[in-house]
Amino acid sequence: MANLIFKCPQTGMNVQHWLAEEPADDSNFSYDTVVCQACSRLHFINRSNGRLLGAEERD
Repeated sequence: MANLIFKCPQTGMNVQHWLAEEPADDSNFSYDTVVCQACSRLHFINRSNGRLLGAEERD
């Protein structure tokens, strides 16, 4: 179970999302689909670090 906060790439707003189930494996390359509350689109979120698929790495 995890509570994630991510930045919507469409609106730039911070969005909070709750993931109720544990992942099947601990892979760092596993993404979940999330319906964004800010723009109503689907985003792919990495469970291990909360980053969006395709997001640039921060220094």
